[in-house]
Amino acid sequence: MKISKELINKVDSGNMWGLISSFPNHWNEVMKLTEDITLNIDSAKIRNICFAGMGGSAIGADLIRAYSLKSCPHPVQVNRHYEVPNYINEDTLFIACSFSGNTEETLTALSSALEKGAQVIGVTSGGTLKKQAIEHEFDYIQIPGGMPPRAALAYSFVPLFRIFQTLGFLDEPNSVLNDTYNLLRDGVSKFTDVDDNDALALARELNESLPIIYSDALLMEPVNLRWRGQIEENSKMLVYGNLIPEMNHNEIVGWEHIAHLAGRLTVVMLKDQDDNPRVSKRMEIVKELVMDQALSVIEISTIGNSRLERMFSLVQLADWVSMYLALLNEIDPTPIAKIDILKSKLAEV
Repeated sequence: MKISKELINKVDSGNMWGLISSFPNHWNEVMKLTEDITLNIDSAKIRNICFAGMGGSAIGADLIRAYSLKSCPHPVQVNRHYEVPNYINEDTLFIACSFSGNTEETLTALSSALEKGAQVIGVTSGGTLKKQAIEHEFDYIQIPGGMPPRAALAYSFVPLFRIFQTLGFLDEPNSVLNDTYNLLRDGVSKFTDVDDNDALALARELNESLPIIYSDALLMEPVNLRWRGQIEENSKMLVYGNLIPEMNHNEIVGWEHIAHLAGRLTVVMLKDQDDNPRVSKRMEIVKELVMDQALSVIEISTIGNSRLERMFSLVQLADWVSMYLALLNEIDPTPIAKIDILKSKLAEV
């Protein structure tokens, strides 16, 4: 199928194309919005950090956790549940992330964190989370709203970068934000060429198959998760993923008996220059072991100089691959009907 402006206008009723194209604009806007943030946090008390969030509101937390792994002196967890870990206390920095401000799991976890005396920061466009911040007098960063959370990643991530930067938990200079903006801006000019671009070519390879995303378990872990989430929500396709080296100790054996899936599995390996050398070798061997059973094995490497640029080079690629997969199947990428139905039924309980 040929991708055209007419097809985009016909299929994309919620303007997901425009939102994905605006990623660098969002990034630039929120950089300016957060450049002078101040926090009423006693950093000397912090012994651990816990994020609360779900779905598109939590992916920014996953990215900052992985990005700061080798620079943050404290353990960091992303909590996706109503309940919070028992370790949370007055030594915890608890960061509640809810794009709408009304995510029920996040708000329930926030209540528990407040009861346990944690220091709290909220990141939200408004809603109940903002009201709670005002009522309980904890720090919050208000971000622009009015779009699906998965399309607001810049707004969800950059404030967390600023928080970690302000608290001294990052080791790369502030300039990496500008460098990443430039990379994202250049990416849009490439990926919007509907006649020929890497995202469209990859979407054609993945179409009508079950994509399986593999990566190292450190910097690329949340990027792997973002790929899965974007393809699932925008393309309305199932996609599976796992991490190396863990999958070498169990899942790799499952490739021995997949005759019923012959010709239906496409493996995507996300690679970065900082992948552990032994993991890189493992990925080579995994490719050899699965290539006869898979429809194809596609290797994709990050681009850019800093860790931040490299992470977001593949995050942006995932956005566009998911968009083109939706267009190839004439599926509107914006609606999330099953999530809406689930929330409606929960509201009745």
